[in-house]
Amino acid sequence: MASWFQIPALPCPTTSHLLSFLLPLLLFLRLPALVRADCWLIEGDKGYVWLAICSQNQPPYETIPQHINNTVHDLRLNENKLKAVFFTSLSRFTNLTDLNLTKNEIAYVEDGAFAGQANLQVLQLGYNKLTNLTEGMLRGLGRMQCLFLQHNMIEVISTNAFWECPSLSSLDLSSNKLARLDPATFTSLTRLMVCELAGNPFHCGCELYSFLTWLDVFNNVTRTYDRLQCETPREFFGYPLLSPALGHGRNARTILFSMCRDGVIIPGITSLPPDSESSGLGPDMSDRVGPYHQPTTSSTTDPTYKPTIKVQHVSLSSATLMVQIPRPYSKMYILVRYNNSYVSDVMNLKNKKELILLNNLKPHTNYTYCVSSIRTSQRYNHTCLRFTTPMLSSDDTRPSPSTTTHYIMTILGCLFGMLIVLGLVYYCLRRRRMKEEKQKSISVKKTILEMRYGPEAAAAAANDPAAVQKLHEQAHHQHHHSKMPPSSSSSSGLLQGSANTSSSRLSSIPQVEKMATAFSEALTANKGN
Repeated sequence: MASWFQIPALPCPTTSHLLSFLLPLLLFLRLPALVRADCWLIEGDKGYVWLAICSQNQPPYETIPQHINNTVHDLRLNENKLKAVFFTSLSRFTNLTDLNLTKNEIAYVEDGAFAGQANLQVLQLGYNKLTNLTEGMLRGLGRMQCLFLQHNMIEVISTNAFWECPSLSSLDLSSNKLARLDPATFTSLTRLMVCELAGNPFHCGCELYSFLTWLDVFNNVTRTYDRLQCETPREFFGYPLLSPALGHGRNARTILFSMCRDGVIIPGITSLPPDSESSGLGPDMSDRVGPYHQPTTSSTTDPTYKPTIKVQHVSLSSATLMVQIPRPYSKMYILVRYNNSYVSDVMNLKNKKELILLNNLKPHTNYTYCVSSIRTSQRYNHTCLRFTTPMLSSDDTRPSPSTTTHYIMTILGCLFGMLIVLGLVYYCLRRRRMKEEKQKSISVKKTILEMRYGPEAAAAAANDPAAVQKLHEQAHHQHHHSKMPPSSSSSSGLLQGSANTSSSRLSSIPQVEKMATAFSEALTANKGN
């Protein structure tokens, strides 16, 4: 019978085959032991951590985790929900060489936040919500070689932003909101080889000409000049910055060279007249020219043009800020507070200049406030301010008037409560004493009845108050017969004389009769209760 299957002969396993199979298996068995908290850690000798992968954490990290070994070299926190970066959250990681913060919600980086990472070589901050690069944001990164800032909302770059990054060789600023750049920003980067700027809405005015001159001289390794285009003004829309458009040799630099002198338009030339032959627009692009809009200027000498924020006064629990905005209703300006990566809106700014009082602050605490604007559903930070409230001293422990009032009301409330409790205790003790006196009175009267009528009669009187009345009537009847002549009462005295000798002796005492009467009334009242 023919067989349906043929099992091929397996070759004998060699040493190389065994190693290729065992090495991945050992690595797989090793990795679970390196999981700590929600991060994957790959450790080296002597407890060093080479790599910490904290990406896509569930739930996402909102602050930089502090449980990671501070010897980590490569820290990956991409695809979380970090909102801000502070010096205090990174200062312990002094051995970092690679830091990946891509795809978070970072809108604020404190000046000097990376000052403790002197060995950092690669910093990735792409796909976040940064709106500017300040002078101190990259402070202390003297060995950084690669900086990735693509797909943010950066509008402004300080002239000295890269002053402390002399080793920077690759810079990615693509897909931001840059309209203007100062060539002095890049003069300190003597080792720069790659500078990606594609996807920015450049405003091709005379103030951009000096940067285009630097860019033309700069030897960009990637040679991506064809992706650098003008967006405004309208007559320059679609023009390449440097490389000539297809079909003609005109670009923004050559046009601005003929129009501008020393950063301003030559008198008599107002704008470039659009024409289809030299505009850089193809025949199918003329209907897509958008309306002109004035972009945000990256730098200006007029202090009233951009928002400013200053501290007027700081106390233990309050602060006063002076905020100025250029045009109140041109944008929606908001005062924003950053607190350990948590962002909260304080108030909308509607006046050109206003004093803002901040209450309920904590002593000896760092606070960060920024002036932001909202445009096209995007939020931009224009300027930020950080201050620290003073420490609580011995002189500040004196209670304020409101605190004194609170203490007085608390003490009065406690005294009133104690008065109510004492009243209840007095009422209970008073009632208990009255009850004991009543029981004592009944016991005395019962003893009198026992002495007068005997134990059985007293017990009957206790159960039936009407029996006391019968005993009284019997006592009065006996007393009446005791006053009759001996002839008429001799027979009855002989019959009852010996049995009621003690009773007749007691009934002759008026005080005893009164006590018996009171006892009967007390028993009647007791039965009624």
